[in-house]
Amino acid sequence: MSLRSAARAERDIQMNSWAWLRLWQWSCDAPGGLPLERRRGYEVMSQIFLIASLGHMAYACVLLGLQMPWVILLNLACVVANAMALMLHRRLQLRRAMTVKMTITLVMLSLSICWIGPDAGFEYYFFLLLCEMLISDMGARYKVAMSVSIGSVAVATLTLTPLTTPWMADGAALHQELQVINLVAVFLVLGLIMWRLHVITERCEHHFRRDATHDYLTTVLNRRAIFHEADMLWHQQRHFTLLLLDADHFKQINDEYGHTAGDEVLRHLANALRGALREHDRLGRVGGEEFLIVLPESEREDVLAVAAHIRQCLADRPCQLDTLTLPVTFSMGLAASDEAASLPEVIDLADRRLYRAKSAGRDQLVMGELEPVETTA
Repeated sequence: MSLRSAARAERDIQMNSWAWLRLWQWSCDAPGGLPLERRRGYEVMSQIFLIASLGHMAYACVLLGLQMPWVILLNLACVVANAMALMLHRRLQLRRAMTVKMTITLVMLSLSICWIGPDAGFEYYFFLLLCEMLISDMGARYKVAMSVSIGSVAVATLTLTPLTTPWMADGAALHQELQVINLVAVFLVLGLIMWRLHVITERCEHHFRRDATHDYLTTVLNRRAIFHEADMLWHQQRHFTLLLLDADHFKQINDEYGHTAGDEVLRHLANALRGALREHDRLGRVGGEEFLIVLPESEREDVLAVAAHIRQCLADRPCQLDTLTLPVTFSMGLAASDEAASLPEVIDLADRRLYRAKSAGRDQLVMGELEPVETTA
């Protein structure tokens, strides 16, 4: 093979791999308006439909060597049915999609068993269908009704078929080969479904955990999570400092420019605070325009450096709203863990110092009971 042919073959392989990856992503991407709590069920069923289509296609290719054209046609019909179910599923017609898949697959299994005879391994797929139904996101009544239907078809087919002669005269000779193929196929598909279910569940749980601990607007820690960080340090008896910040004249921004502009300002402030913190510091939003920074193992000089860095970041990068520039500053109150007997008292001390900073003219830090401290911007 020439170098040009080898390069062309490698390029074709890459394009095919890219096409399969795009198909997989397209089939699994949930619509944007779908709530997060429904995305797990949606993605699981999307991947089941796609896996079923690819599985029936691969099975049809295997059967080519066994010269079983009718069973091959049944599998190709299942490929089309699962593709239709996937399209319905993407349109959020979930029950109709599942009904199409289950109906066509049950018909295919019943005809295959009647065509070849029992004990060829096709009965294993009834168990696979039942597993797919149980892990789906369908309602309880639908699951019960469809599970009863699967069980009824399985019992009727496996009970009546031994009483009749298989439609394929030499089907019995292929029982052992087909039984091994079907058993391997069921375990492969079931294992793949379980693996994808685990991956999707882990990703959804990560999103749920993040939503439970982070502020939706600014993506920093929310009030409960940032107080939990401080509480852990307190119970570990580690020294830390709380820096409570409040955006100056924020109500005026909301009144003059609207709440959408106010949200943009809050996101800008959160990004500025992130850029000013040390690696082990923690940032959270505790109120409308109030933020709390937890600084573990920090001395007075460390806190002053962080405060100065915050003011410098805001001075260098004021908030931009289209053509409008909004300079925003912070009033800050500081309290160290060794200044009070309990964590609520430390928080209350930082809060009182924050309001002293506002009363003293804003855009400054109060860290003691005397005068406000000027931090160099």
